[in-house]
Amino acid sequence: MNVRSIGKQAFDAIYESNLEYVYRTACYYTQNHYQAEEITQCVFIKLYDNMDNVNMQSVNSWLLITTKHMALNYKRDYARETLIDELLYDNEVGDSLETCYMTEFDRTKRKELADEIYLRLFEENKRWYDAIMAVYLLEKPQKEVAREMGISLEVLHSMLYRAKKWIRKNYEKRYRYLDEA
Repeated sequence: MNVRSIGKQAFDAIYESNLEYVYRTACYYTQNHYQAEEITQCVFIKLYDNMDNVNMQSVNSWLLITTKHMALNYKRDYARETLIDELLYDNEVGDSLETCYMTEFDRTKRKELADEIYLRLFEENKRWYDAIMAVYLLEKPQKEVAREMGISLEVLHSMLYRAKKWIRKNYEKRYRYLDEA
């Protein structure tokens, strides 16, 4: 059996089991369905092209990191273009340019805070980060996440509780400040 056919079977299995995971991650970072679809396609093309260099034991992590970076790069590269389009064409009738700008500014600040929380959570405890991302961001069932992490459901609940408690302790004041502003 040649390597290409084994690679194609492995790729097909990875694609089927991770398509929604990659799409939701891209959607989270871009906040745009069409961009997320394009990024999802690019991620799987990159995986197919580099399957010989990717550790198949950690392909889920590779997919998450690659998707995140592609989405952030995509967002950075097209930020000016989409911001102008949104300000010129997407504002509702009667909304002033200032209102549209402040709404976008508020959304950006909330996104920056969320990104900082995820980064700090990753630095604090990678297992907490993995659990939070899988359960709340990717909306995977908790039983499935517990099974994938190799822990019981009760341990996952405890882990999520501790992670949320840590987030509240470190970021509640800043989050409330954004709500009041």
